[in-house]
Amino acid sequence: MTKISIHNQLQLRDLLQEHKIPAFRYGQIENAIYKNFITDFDEIQTIPKDLRNLLKENCFYQSLTVDHEATSSNGQTTKFLFKTTDDLLIEAVLMRHLTGRNTLCISCQAGCPMACSFCATGKLWLQKNLQLHEIIEQVMYAAKLLDSEGSKLRNIVFMGMGEPMLNYEPMKEAISMFCAQKKFDLANRRVTVSTCGIVPGINKFADDFPQTGLAISLHAPNDEIRKSIMPVDHTYNLDTLMTSLDRYTQKTNKRIFYEYIMINGVNDHLKLADELGKLLQWRLAHVNFIPYNPGEGTGGTYAATPRFIIERFQKILEKYGVVSTIRATMGDDINAACGQLARKKKEEEKKQEA
Repeated sequence: MTKISIHNQLQLRDLLQEHKIPAFRYGQIENAIYKNFITDFDEIQTIPKDLRNLLKENCFYQSLTVDHEATSSNGQTTKFLFKTTDDLLIEAVLMRHLTGRNTLCISCQAGCPMACSFCATGKLWLQKNLQLHEIIEQVMYAAKLLDSEGSKLRNIVFMGMGEPMLNYEPMKEAISMFCAQKKFDLANRRVTVSTCGIVPGINKFADDFPQTGLAISLHAPNDEIRKSIMPVDHTYNLDTLMTSLDRYTQKTNKRIFYEYIMINGVNDHLKLADELGKLLQWRLAHVNFIPYNPGEGTGGTYAATPRFIIERFQKILEKYGVVSTIRATMGDDINAACGQLARKKKEEEKKQEA
């Protein structure tokens, strides 16, 4: 018999109905899992023993296992390397900000098909789309850890492994669960989805989640450079992408976060700051400059842009009225860049097989 995930609400309700269990019992199960973080069915004392046995026989709570867990020396960042039941590796990163805000960066795919040249995850290629429960389980694990620390999860970002717009339906269902009052109870604005620019997905996202945050991995202000580092630009060039994003802002009136990783000698020439300013001028935009992490796992091809160059970029953007920030680096000592742990694990396995 194939067991169902406790996080699959439809299948769980069907199971209860099939066994003539009163509908209110689902609410008790839901409260035990998402509010009290109970992970052992025997410990759900608000439901009768025969129902607990039914859950044990037919459901599972956690399919992911923790292959590796590491916390940075300052205690702010914890990285989880999870293994799926089919022996694939995915990552999630928990960031405890000094302001007291806790953000979890989650994965939606094992590997990634987009092959951005600066990204370690892209070197793994796409291995599979994650199912809904595999997305939710990343959040449950981190939320339970924070609960043990007397804290709560405040933000969730789809900025881990994979392209969310290419695994749209599970992502959509997960966001609905994140924002459900009786589950994770996050405001829509506390969830952000990052995409490299999959236009059909962006168009659907504007209709489905007008209050949820959108981040765009831009990384270059023109097609020539963007194509050289991001193959997606061959399919959805900047004109096509910006037209879609203009539709998004017209519909939602929400500011878009534009991620721009600063790579020395590739996309950090100061003339590009003017191009970026002209591209985003008069648009609802916030640029997030990301210092390139030399440990990204891309074979040593790239180097980080000096901080003073990034700050000069910012000054130029100010002339165009474009707001920007420089992302604070967290977890450098634990390989917190996306894809690093999974790639290193794969390399270790290959060495052992040789």
